Amino acid sequence: MKTNKQRQEKHPMEDKDSWKLYLAQQQFPRSEEEESDTTEGHSSQHVRRLRHKENRLSPAEQLEAEKEQEFWSDEHKKEHKANKKRIKKLRRHEKMLNEMYANTAVDISTVHGFMIDAGSTGSRMHIYEWEPRVLRDADDIQAAVSGEKLSFPGTRSRWTDRLRPGLSSFGDLPDDQLQGAIGEYLRPLLDFARTVLHSKQEHFKNFPIFLRATAGMRTLQPNDRLRIMQAVRSLFTNSTYCPFAFVDEQARVLSGEEEAIFDWTGVNFLMGNLLDQSRGAGTVSNPKLTHGALDLGGGSTQIGFYEQNEDIMSNLFKLQIGQAKHWNVYAHSFLYYGMNEAIQRFESRLAAGKSSEERLIQGIYNPCLPGGTKTDIRTDIHLDHGMETWKYESKFPSGNAFYQATLINDNATADFDLCMDLTKDLLHLEKNDWCDFAHQGDCSLAGIYQPDLPRQENGNFGEFLAFSNYYHVWQFLSLPDTASLAQLYNATSFACSLNHDNLVSFAAGSNIDENELDSYCFRSTYVFQLLHNGYGFGMNDTIRAVRVIDGHKVGWALGAMLYEINSMPWKYVTAKEFGDFSIGSIGNDVAWGAVVCITLTVLGLFTALVMTFVLRERRNRRRYDYELVKDVQT
Repeated sequence: MKTNKQRQEKHPMEDKDSWKLYLAQQQFPRSEEEESDTTEGHSSQHVRRLRHKENRLSPAEQLEAEKEQEFWSDEHKKEHKANKKRIKKLRRHEKMLNEMYANTAVDISTVHGFMIDAGSTGSRMHIYEWEPRVLRDADDIQAAVSGEKLSFPGTRSRWTDRLRPGLSSFGDLPDDQLQGAIGEYLRPLLDFARTVLHSKQEHFKNFPIFLRATAGMRTLQPNDRLRIMQAVRSLFTNSTYCPFAFVDEQARVLSGEEEAIFDWTGVNFLMGNLLDQSRGAGTVSNPKLTHGALDLGGGSTQIGFYEQNEDIMSNLFKLQIGQAKHWNVYAHSFLYYGMNEAIQRFESRLAAGKSSEERLIQGIYNPCLPGGTKTDIRTDIHLDHGMETWKYESKFPSGNAFYQATLINDNATADFDLCMDLTKDLLHLEKNDWCDFAHQGDCSLAGIYQPDLPRQENGNFGEFLAFSNYYHVWQFLSLPDTASLAQLYNATSFACSLNHDNLVSFAAGSNIDENELDSYCFRSTYVFQLLHNGYGFGMNDTIRAVRVIDGHKVGWALGAMLYEINSMPWKYVTAKEFGDFSIGSIGNDVAWGAVVCITLTVLGLFTALVMTFVLRERRNRRRYDYELVKDVQT
């Protein structure tokens, strides 16, 4: 998203003359005399020489320049159209919200919090509620300390709002424009929260707000990532802009493993597996039921599961909800293996190393496209010895190493087998050699360790829930919610056999954007390869694709909120005081009485544990000394 001032400024490669100048300079380097001239101060003789050199550019190089110019022209048109559409949408949205929540039935006794999921393609606001974290007597205190008392978030289907693009799209803005642009970008989400909970406005300062960014922000340069997060923190610290409870730590970029573990947490919370089996102290062992989690976002993909039969050698995440038991969960995230990034890597691999003529005049064959279709791409990903890289050769006529290509399929249908082979290459299984050696073959993809998947013969542990782009592929292929990989393979093979017109008919009712429809042969093959040759699911293993469970959207945000809520302090109130208890007093202002009471209880329990340990050690030591003496005597 750009400001009005920025829209007036052209990209240096957007102007046709600038492109011709650049191309001429690349092909015919300037002399030292010419090099000393500034771009604005070209002599007429120098300009004539450049024009003469321009005429010697190949048709393909001229087409490259024209394509780049067309790209920037289209970008301006799209942005202008998108801004007009956005303004209209915001007005309609505001009107709808005011009507929808004019007489909202919000429970007056509950506390609220907000989680902004700042993903690679957009940001989503989730509103949650939970019972006040208060302790009324000694039994409550004992239950809280021992992990028996937990809080859990609730939400409603209408308590979610979303906007595009992703927060990471602001990474190119200069410092003097960044905070203002992000402020305008996030404002509708904060307004949404204000509107939904307007009846509790006096308590806003006690309701915590969190912003957690994911793969899109992870792909930025560290400095750009820092600038964006500093801008967000500065905005949220301003109570006029953000009336909710906020400290700097509440806005940050999630690590990939955190995203994976919170995916797993959210899934098992919604399936009813988590809280009851978490109660108490220590580590969870022999749980009755858990589910695995598979998340395929735009920028990254995550897997998480509980392994009941063996130790986890790497990628172990110890999850603890409040003071409850620990869960030992395998969790891993693969950056650049999300669906959008996989598409970009795939298309770049097709075009990498090709000449301008091959890329733009002849076109490059894409076996995953429906028959009789083509698509134009623009990318800055290159290939070096079979690996994607940001390195580029100077022959590409762009200051940022972007290059254009036209991908085509003149055949009747996609080439399913070749598409399968090429999508498998994206997993970089060749990097597993060391992992196979070090971990005796317990590896997934890209050289990453993964223990064996829970076997599906054991129904209590083997079911995996897949969401985000997995769900979209399931919907496109009209698969049942729970489908085997054999069903996925056969449905994908059929979909890839269709031309574009038949594909439109096939996808009718699936709510797939027609602009993305031609990519669904690739998307489906990629999902199959990721599950089968990546994670190691067998052809008869089943995956359950979901979007919501009991009205709750499945994803990491719910798991993260569950974790954050149970990390908050408790407040002690007497039974008499509880009748007059106000939710406005439960925010960041924790009563010292509660702190002292809980602290003394914890210290008492800790002292008892230490004394038990010391006495046991002394007893064991005496037994050991006795046996030594006995051995000597005998």
